[in-house]
Amino acid sequence: MIDITSSRSLTSDIPDIPCLLIVEGRYQNWIKPVILFEALGVPWDPVVLDREAAAADWFRKIHPQLYVPALIDKADGGRVQLWDSTTILIYLGQHYDTAKQFVGKSSQEDVEIGNWLMFETASLGPTAKYWVWYDMRTGADVNQKAQDKMMTDLRKQYSILNQRLSEPGQNWIALKDRPTIADISILPFTDHNTLGRMQVDIQEWPALAGWYKRMMELPYVKKAYDELESRPAKKIV
Repeated sequence: MIDITSSRSLTSDIPDIPCLLIVEGRYQNWIKPVILFEALGVPWDPVVLDREAAAADWFRKIHPQLYVPALIDKADGGRVQLWDSTTILIYLGQHYDTAKQFVGKSSQEDVEIGNWLMFETASLGPTAKYWVWYDMRTGADVNQKAQDKMMTDLRKQYSILNQRLSEPGQNWIALKDRPTIADISILPFTDHNTLGRMQVDIQEWPALAGWYKRMMELPYVKKAYDELESRPAKKIV
């Protein structure tokens, strides 16, 4: 059992239920496993790090880059640590999605889901991240050329998604018949907050806009977003 207010416990003990380490704000990566937890009805403990904890040496033992999300869980009788949102989604799918609703039911489905999951992990997510990084620069640190390049790449990536969703019967990104962890992974980089900051209108890509509307109408997605700011940081000693 883990004491989620103790750094010693968080770095060594085995939890009874999954513990997800997150921060206030900057939700685009950590909301992904939250959506999947809600979809699967899996109980979990949120560990909301304040600024001090998110930079602490003890947290580095869990995530070597001090990023969120990170997950602590019990598997095969022992403790496991995961520290990438994509890895966490895959793990949760393997261990908790017994009906295979959000993961593949065949090798062909696994491949399709994997392709689009990696599209977010290697392309869309990093491009959006670095656009924001350049957007935060001021004075002599401003690099408009680099920021413009990121925006050009983002538009290409949104166009790729739009093209995919324009294919006959393709209501979801990876599979035709249901949303999967690939859809969950991509969603936060298409939501109103993210695109609003970029001053991008999702209606430029009608098929993508339709998919976004369908995703946001899913009860488990709505619940995850409705509770986005309901978990304040707690002091961890």
